[in-house]
Formats: sequence, C-alpha cells, structure tokens
Amino acid sequence: MNKKLILAKKHNLYRNTLFTTKTCLLSAQRMLKNALEGNKKFPDKKALIDLPIISASESYLWNADDQEDNWILTAGKIQNLRLAARNINGVEIPAGEIFSFWKYIGNPNFGKGFVTGREVKEGCIVPTKGGGLCQLSNALYDAALKADFQIIERHRHSQVIAGSLAEKNRDATVKWNYIDLRFRSNFPFRIEVQMTDSRLMVVFKSSQKNNPELNTNYKEFFKASSINDCYSCGNKACILHNGREKIKNTGKVTYILDEKWIEYEKYLESVINENDVVLLPFTPENKLKNSKNCWNLKGKNIQTCSIPSLRRILNFKIHKGKNPFELALAEDQKICRKMAKLIPIESTHLVVSQNLLPFLYKDFHTAGRTLDVLMYRLPIEILQKKLDVAFSTYSESPTLHDFRASASIWSLENEALKQARKIITPHTQIAKLFPSKSHLLTWHIPQKKIHKSPEGKKILFPASSLGRKGAYEMRKLITELGLPVVIAGKAIEKNDFWKNIEVEFADNDNLFHNIALLVYPAYIEHHPQLLLEAISLDIPMIITEACGIEPGKNITVVPTGNYAELKKEVSKFLSLHPIFQSF
Repeated sequence: MNKKLILAKKHNLYRNTLFTTKTCLLSAQRMLKNALEGNKKFPDKKALIDLPIISASESYLWNADDQEDNWILTAGKIQNLRLAARNINGVEIPAGEIFSFWKYIGNPNFGKGFVTGREVKEGCIVPTKGGGLCQLSNALYDAALKADFQIIERHRHSQVIAGSLAEKNRDATVKWNYIDLRFRSNFPFRIEVQMTDSRLMVVFKSSQKNNPELNTNYKEFFKASSINDCYSCGNKACILHNGREKIKNTGKVTYILDEKWIEYEKYLESVINENDVVLLPFTPENKLKNSKNCWNLKGKNIQTCSIPSLRRILNFKIHKGKNPFELALAEDQKICRKMAKLIPIESTHLVVSQNLLPFLYKDFHTAGRTLDVLMYRLPIEILQKKLDVAFSTYSESPTLHDFRASASIWSLENEALKQARKIITPHTQIAKLFPSKSHLLTWHIPQKKIHKSPEGKKILFPASSLGRKGAYEMRKLITELGLPVVIAGKAIEKNDFWKNIEVEFADNDNLFHNIALLVYPAYIEHHPQLLLEAISLDIPMIITEACGIEPGKNITVVPTGNYAELKKEVSKFLSLHPIFQSF
C-alpha cells in the first residue's frame, strides 16, 4: 500500500471527529483545573528591565526548504508569532510563581487575530489556526533549561521536524489549552521576546540562575521524522486536504505612508508595482487637497485610513496650543494601529513613514520582514540631544525644553532603524547618520513665479521666532549688526521676544520681495521648503548643517550652533554689498 493511501485512511472523517471531540473534552477539563488552581497572570512592571541576561534562545523564522506550495504556512506562522510575542514580551514573574504559556497567549481560536499556520498532527504538517506557536514555546523551554528553571509541565512533539529544537529534545509542543508549557524560578525573572526580519529571540533576565535542577531528560537526541505537508503532498483524498490554490512567494511589498513630500512621491512612483499594497491616510481623490497627507499615488491595491486621519486633523485644531510633537506622537500611534491591521500576512517587505515606525516595531509588525524607512526627521534621541544643546545655551527659552519623548519611544525607533535595510531621505544631515544604508534623494526645487526685487535691501529669517529655528542667534545678529530683518513665521518664543528690536513680519503672499539674503541659523529643520524656493530664485543664503542642504552656488553652510562662524559669514556678505553699508 503506497504512502498516500495510508494517509488517506489515517485522516478520515471518523478519526478527525474523534480527535476534535477529545481535544474539546481535554480543553474543558484543563479549564476547570486552571480555575481551581487560580493561575495568576503578572504584568510588565519594568522592575527587572535592567537585570542581566541569564539565558537566551534563538531560531530562524523563515524555512530555507519552503516551496511556493507551502511558504504561506510559514508566513502565517510568523504572523501568529507576532501576536503571541506582544503578549509575552516584558512579562515579569515573581520568585516561586509559575509561568504558563496559555495564560498569557489566551485562546488563539477566537477573536485575537491569529491566522492559519502549520501544526504537526498525526504525522503531517497541517494548516491550523494559530499554528506555529510551538516555535515560541520551544524557545521559552530552551531558555528555561539554560537558566536551570524548574520545569512544571512540558510535552514533546509527536514528530521531529528537521532543524528544530525537537532534534535536541529541547522542544515543547502546546495545544490550547490542555497541552501547556509551565515553569518557575527561585528568583524573579523577566521574559523579553525580540523578532528581527529573520530571527526569533527569547531572553530571560534575572539576578541569577537557579541551582541546577534534575531537568536531565532533554539530553537525549532524536532523528528527524518523515513528515508530510498538506500543501505539497498531493493526497487530495485526505480529509484534512483543503484544496486551496497555491500562493506563489513573490515577496509582496507594503507601503505604509503618512506625510507626503514631493521627493518621496517621485521616488515611490518609480518603485511601486501593481501587486504592491499601498496604505494611505486619504484616497488620492480626497477633497482635502491642501492636506499634507494627501498622496497622488496610483495603484490597484490602495487602502486608506480616512477616519482616524480626519480625527487627527481635528485634534490638531482643537489642541492648537499643545506641543505639536507630543500631540503628533499620540495621534500617529492611533493611525498606526489602524494601518497595521491592513498589512497582508504575505507581505515580506515594508516601506514605512518614519513617524509610524516606533509603533509598528513595538507591536512586532516589522518582525519577519525587511524594512525601508522614509526618513522625515532626525531620530528622536538625536533630535532631543540637539535641543538639549541649544537649551544649555538659551536656558530662558520656554520652547527648547517643553517636551521630551519617553526613552521607550526613542529606543523603539532606534531598534527599528537598526533593522532597516535602507534609509531614504533628501536631507543630507540625516543621510550622513546612516552612511552604509542611506539612499539620498534630490531635493525638489519648485519652479514658482514669485516676485523678487532685482536689488533686495532686506534679510529674510525664513521661520517663526522659536529657539529651535535659531531665533536667539538671529536676535543677537540684529542687535550686533543692525540688520533689516523680515520674519517669515508668526509663532514666537514669548510676547516680548523682539522688545526694543525693530523687525518686520512678512507678507507671505510676496515673501521674497526686496530680499537680498536669507539667514537661517536653525538647530532643527527637517523640510526646508522656503529655502528650496529661495534657491529657485537665486537668493543667497547662509544656513546651518541642520537644514539638510549641501553648500553650493549662493549657499553657505555653517556648523549648527556656531554663532561666531555665522556672524563671520553674514558680515562677509554685508561687506561685499554696498547697499548694507548704511546699516
């Protein structure tokens, strides 16, 4: 009798019904037992986060032997691991208390977003909802053994998959909820789960390991079993064969986009193909054409998050006086949660707007996927350090130190940026932070017909009067050199900032009229649109490195925060233009 006929007999309707009935009865029995025992669930208190690592386990996410017939099961497994990792990452277990796998994961069969993955069942790998969680339980068991924890409950797989921890007898199969993994330690410990584009890592932190227990049954080794796969064995007579069509592994790309820059739009138009998924705040046909979140990208797989995006616009208007960066972080997280639900499980590469990156990484959406980042600003940690430097000089500023993102946010961003394959930006200062993986775009120089006097007599400060924009340096320049300055923005450090200093606030309809020089000593400038307009008009400018534009014709770049060098270059320009000699 050939192998396929044996399998067809083995997986018949009677045996499958019997198996399902048994699992339901065992699950009900275990549920009652757990209720009587009162299993506890412990939150992430971050009390043990700085303790040393006492053990770790690492494994590959993707299977090198996958074929186009069955790779979708691995993609489903990785999606299930993403969901499970969120529930276990950061768990802190007190001394003597029991960790239970299912206590933290919950029932994967209902309402938790788990998808079809792979499960070993009666000699075959079969597609099962929540399948693949054993890779996480294997890693937890392996790390527990390395830490000499007491193993309360552990079950071996019935079949040994080649290359898995089952070959070393360091595996732990799980099945909701009657087949569990449970262990404990004499010392409090913390579990951390990390997932890169290719690996799953489980780390235990504690003050020390246990004394070695009699956990010696794992030292026996087993040969890999011959295991069939429902998606590739071809045995259509089997009751478990679902007859689904093959999904070819074409490496689908998902673009998760927020703020539109024309530089990014041009770049994406050249790389997006018809099979890619594009997630946008609004549809290209949206009536809010003046919104900075309205992209004009075309494609058949465009999906949008219009309602949370509209809510964000309204919240910015309602909370106009609140720190914009603080408000943006809160609103970005809400939009990110919505967009993340639209990422297909077969997506193996993400291109992400930077502001959404920490939240995607935190919830493991970048796990098992390669990553490119559209970089709009400096990394939060570096940005805040630059603001701290400015504040150390101008401690009277009410805006240079008004908000700082938590260390947890910027550390998430840093970790995600480490995982990124490519950093895409037109900003030269940002690109220089990532020399080995930056992809530098060209700034878009607008071709606007803006009236400009042939002989300008004034100097433009192209921003609001804020510390991060260099307002204190500008005030000092005006005082020392007597400059005729036009201020472009309306926001101001404090009401008396320009007290006893003569300045002019610009008419934004004719901003560059009568302008001979642009001076911009910014500490932070991510999108220098007014500078790009000035370049199109050949207006000379003296700017800092923070502006992200390389020196060139009519463009002088000075070190950020170096007032002496700034004053030297401005004085040099004034000496070469007689029209300023009277000032």
